[in-house]
Amino acid sequence: MRVRLNWGDTDKDEIPAEMHIIASRIINTWRTRGIVDTSIDPATAGNITQQESSSDNPQTEEGDGSSFYLRGGEYNIFVINDQCTDAAAPADGTEPSPLPIVSISNLDNYIHDNRVSVKDLYLQISSMGDKKPDIVAGNDLPDFNPDEEYLQELKSPIYYAVQKDIDIRTGGPTLIDFDMQRISQRINIILNIRTEGDIKKEDLLPPIIELSGACGHFNISEACLDTTRLYRMVHQAQPDEFTQTGENTYRCVVHFHTLGVIPSAAKGHLNGPGILQVALQVSANRLDASGAPVLDQDGKPVKNSRYIYGAINPYDELTAAQLIEVRDGKTYLRYSKDDVNIEITSPLVIKADQIVSDDTGMGWQPNDPTNPDDDIIIEI
Repeated sequence: MRVRLNWGDTDKDEIPAEMHIIASRIINTWRTRGIVDTSIDPATAGNITQQESSSDNPQTEEGDGSSFYLRGGEYNIFVINDQCTDAAAPADGTEPSPLPIVSISNLDNYIHDNRVSVKDLYLQISSMGDKKPDIVAGNDLPDFNPDEEYLQELKSPIYYAVQKDIDIRTGGPTLIDFDMQRISQRINIILNIRTEGDIKKEDLLPPIIELSGACGHFNISEACLDTTRLYRMVHQAQPDEFTQTGENTYRCVVHFHTLGVIPSAAKGHLNGPGILQVALQVSANRLDASGAPVLDQDGKPVKNSRYIYGAINPYDELTAAQLIEVRDGKTYLRYSKDDVNIEITSPLVIKADQIVSDDTGMGWQPNDPTNPDDDIIIEI
């Protein structure tokens, strides 16, 4: 069997080099998997390698290593990609092993143990467990969601396709088409920042953006999300993502590839899913006892630099974006090839080196982890 993957208008730079293919015979269970080389045209050559089956298949050994052999029967066939990142070279000089960012859980068990159901196959984004990303761990960010682990940051989209109830006849070559669908959502978080006083662009560093409520598991068979455990994502904005738009106004746009985000249960919450947190390094003039700026020996103002922190619940924005859909008690992604823009309408206002609290209680709320009296009040 050969596989033709139809990518439509997908940018060539975003097409993964390899895709996993998983085939499950429905009656008289038999399972197999392989790797699709997306650079090979299946009309001219076999494009599937590394086949592994639930039992030995003699034809596999006789083939050219680029065809996918299936026994006769009716199949469900899935195609999906994983992601890995390069690992640091070991001290002993051996070849480093790639570290998984996205992987298929239970795949080995599924192939070799008939007691494992296809419904147990999940695409999972790796979490960091008890660890925190360096940009968070080194900056003493207040922890609004201590029970949610951080996800590894996805670097590119995830694609998926399925063909169900495919009848395979023994003895003849078969070419099966799959229309690839991007299932990961590219979410653009857009913040507007306004400063008051003498703060200038050079006094601000690009912020750290954190969003909770991220889904980390996608059921390959049923194409639904596992929301029993949620995670959080974090990104350090780059200089080109943080721009000045006018006098004392700034705009920050950061991007997340995600399997969906669950909004908060209510507008007034500042913990749990769907909470956006910002950490921003600000430099402000050091003041003496009389409130006048302290000057250095050259007569220039001496500045103090520190992180300021704020959080907001973008309940309305996340709900309006319709990132997920609940049907028959299950949560599904809303697929979109276009980016999803989440623009926070309430501006983040900075005065001196403080975030100005929103009087309504619905906008940005400041928090200073260095001040024990500045606890965020969370309604239970």
